[in-house]
Amino acid sequence: MTKTKKVLLIQPASAGGNFEYMAIPRQGMLFLSSALAQWEGDYTYDRTIWFEDRSGLIDPDKDLDGIDILMVTALINEVPRAFQITREARQYHPELVIIGGGPQLSPLPEEAYKYGSFDVIVNREGEDIIGQLCDVLMNNSSMKDTYLEKIPGITFLKGDKIAQLIQTPRRGLVSPDFAELPDYKSIKDLTPQNPLTGGVLETTRGCTENCSYCQVIQQFLGYRLISRETELKRIGQIRELAEDGLIHKGQNGNISIFISDDLHPPPLRAVKFRNERLERLKNWKGHTDNMYMICQARAEIGQDMELATAMQDANIKMLYLGVESDNAENLKLVRKRQDPGQMHSDLTTLNGMGFSVVAMTIIGLPYDTEESIMSLADWVTEVSNYQTANLLTPLPATSNWTDLTPLNANGGLLEPGEMRPYHLYTGRRLVFHDERWTMQESEELFDRYSAKLRSIDNLYGRIFRMLRSYKMRLATTGKDLTDSVGGKIGELSELIKTGLDNESAGYKSIDTTVLNSLLENMRAASQPLSNAKTEITDKINSKLTEVNEALKTASQQVTENSKDMFTTISQNMDELSSMLKNVVSDTSSGPETN
Repeated sequence: MTKTKKVLLIQPASAGGNFEYMAIPRQGMLFLSSALAQWEGDYTYDRTIWFEDRSGLIDPDKDLDGIDILMVTALINEVPRAFQITREARQYHPELVIIGGGPQLSPLPEEAYKYGSFDVIVNREGEDIIGQLCDVLMNNSSMKDTYLEKIPGITFLKGDKIAQLIQTPRRGLVSPDFAELPDYKSIKDLTPQNPLTGGVLETTRGCTENCSYCQVIQQFLGYRLISRETELKRIGQIRELAEDGLIHKGQNGNISIFISDDLHPPPLRAVKFRNERLERLKNWKGHTDNMYMICQARAEIGQDMELATAMQDANIKMLYLGVESDNAENLKLVRKRQDPGQMHSDLTTLNGMGFSVVAMTIIGLPYDTEESIMSLADWVTEVSNYQTANLLTPLPATSNWTDLTPLNANGGLLEPGEMRPYHLYTGRRLVFHDERWTMQESEELFDRYSAKLRSIDNLYGRIFRMLRSYKMRLATTGKDLTDSVGGKIGELSELIKTGLDNESAGYKSIDTTVLNSLLENMRAASQPLSNAKTEITDKINSKLTEVNEALKTASQQVTENSKDMFTTISQNMDELSSMLKNVVSDTSSGPETN
């Protein structure tokens, strides 16, 4: 029996929704992989992280050959794809062990077993148990069920003929730096030619608040900080990855980093967390140079100049602020402890300090009307640079999940035992019964509201174009375009090199220094084309124009046979120039992050 087992961790393709444009794997996958790497048990685990929005859709038949354990996580609109993957995986590979987890599968294990195919569901966090769990499942002992019952925080089917769903209690909370560094290196297809769009930094887990629509407190329970030392190590890790070409650097050399937790302990509550956060941010200074940092926060940051200034000094440039609504009754109902008037003042202050403020809003709350929603759009665009919008969407483990009556895909009431149409849970239409709007009317309302916003989706969309299926995002993968341009460069190179050895009078009339310079510039750009920079492409296009004009002149002096070659080169140069312009237009527009 081999002591090394192969594990594939997969994040299914998104059905659409906010943040679909940022092709960065969630931290849970990276930390689970790290936890397996540091596990010292019966087996060692060779790990690959497959992120479908980056690497394309997995083929459960072919791509799971030789895999021992499949781990699947999913958000709500990813779960149909997660179920499909596990069912097909079981069909083609009956002996494969399949583990599920994440904010959708964890609170609804019965549904996961009904529609997907799993051996175990991990409840909430799993770094501290994943090594032990994998060892038990790989040993395949007759006592397996007994051993599984001793592992805290899992759900599994006990018995063969009459299966019983067993859920073991979780014991305590996982330290957020149990796995010190996320395992970026196990991400599939991560190369300098195919870097990540940015890094992700986790410094805390949980939340000090208890908003009714949010899963965070239910998923992570308590609020915890990692150690100061680990915080700086993770920042250093991102810098090293960028230097190795594995994280995209913008034209100005900046690395985009999304802080996955809320740096928000407000000044009047959770004072100890606020003070600790302040000291940590001061320690970041000097470690975050050339980093464009993005984080979520609460609007009250605008009341705390000391904390806000420390964030600026740490190179935090963009703030996602949960505004939700400008209606005080709405905010009270969802337990969002903010005052609309004070929020307006806070956002104005933060804008004035130079932060790029992204106001996150929720429409379809109980006191909303069409008129008030349109008024919210006017208000929120006045106090923020960009805005995101979601229609109120019930999520598992929140009160909305049980309190709101779900709809089916056609907008009618969901039948008992029928699975919810999760592919519609994108925040762009109402998926629960609401006397004010039908599902279709809510979608139209969302579109009218969104049309009045300066959407962050559009901003990022200009930088990282989402290409469905195997063509995901130009600046992230850049593979297809790179291949096309690289092929064109190869053709041109061969033709030009042939020409340099040609005795044709036409070639003799061309300055070979220019040709050689062009070749060097093309070679320099051929590898990093997915992150092509304006200065490089400008140099190439300048040389292309110069050489092309020389070729056109030279073609008047050569034989008919040579004319064909010159014409081919000229056409190829025109195509290459067009390709390069497309790269520049797609990668150079957008904020300073790039």
